[in-house]
Amino acid sequence: MIMICPGCSCLCDDIYIKDGKVFNACRRGEEIFAKYNENRAVARVDGKEVDVDTAIEKAIEILKDAKNPAIYGLDTTVVEAQSLAIEVAEKLNGYIDDNSSFCLGELVEAVLKGEIPTTTLDEVRDNAYVLVYWGTNPYHSLSRHMSKYTYYPRGKRRPRGYDEDRYLVVVDVRKSETAKLAKKNAKFIQVESDAELVDSFMKVVDGKAAKYAKEAGAIITEMKKADFNVIFGGLGLKYGLKDLNMFKEMVKKLNEVAKVYFIPAGFHGNMRGFNETLFEKVGYVNKYSFRDGKSGEEFAFTELLKNEKIDAALIVGTDPVYSLPFDVSSKLGKVKTIVIDPRMSFTARIADVV
Repeated sequence: MIMICPGCSCLCDDIYIKDGKVFNACRRGEEIFAKYNENRAVARVDGKEVDVDTAIEKAIEILKDAKNPAIYGLDTTVVEAQSLAIEVAEKLNGYIDDNSSFCLGELVEAVLKGEIPTTTLDEVRDNAYVLVYWGTNPYHSLSRHMSKYTYYPRGKRRPRGYDEDRYLVVVDVRKSETAKLAKKNAKFIQVESDAELVDSFMKVVDGKAAKYAKEAGAIITEMKKADFNVIFGGLGLKYGLKDLNMFKEMVKKLNEVAKVYFIPAGFHGNMRGFNETLFEKVGYVNKYSFRDGKSGEEFAFTELLKNEKIDAALIVGTDPVYSLPFDVSSKLGKVKTIVIDPRMSFTARIADVV
């Protein structure tokens, strides 16, 4: 049986399962399939097991009675479910948000608005020469990313792979596991300030002196050798810069001398799907209020909880009790909570309806 792995945004489509054994998956993927039947969620209302129809009826009742409902999550489910959730949020005149509001949503929105040139992983595999992992450690978060799409594969225009046809760059504040792989045709840049490196790239293009002029100059020289280079940006990039406009300007500047694309290196399996689906509907990728007809930081699920602005929450495929700070997640106790999840997560354990 061939399966698609939902373990991360690589969505590997070559997972083979036979006689209870899982082949081709990374450690995370193998665990997902090997333990798929463990800790399964069952329909519950107020802590008591019920049939699914009863749970659905109670969930509908909660949402209908709510004055300020929010829908949150959706990054690990299919686009069809995401579209329906957006419809529900609109009918409720409520809020909708996902993990990208504190993850890579701002960068995804820039890509969707055409502010940063982007490409696909298939195109990267076949064509990319310089591969920059900036503030991300795919060794842990996207375990097969480098072997399926970037450094190691032999693509149509890169038949020799990392032997001669790829150049790896890792930018991080510490020598991560991915950085340790930067040996052959590769460079590791350990930065104290992401902003100074961004500034260095722009100044080198203009022929000016800069703090990281040597490192930036070497990478630009490599980029000029090819017509296809790509930067993968992670959370380290997002939180390492106070102003992402500076990064956008850098990519624009690099494209004056070489062809450079950008792809947000998000983790959740279908975060990008949610972002694009909501963007097509309202022109924003997250933290949206149908009541106000706009997106804003005040509509992020974390802010809504922190400021006690909601009275009901429909949480789909995510676990805020586990992932959010305690002073935020603890506010869920004051909110009527509905959880849709295949597993009995921490959030499901405190939910009014599962």
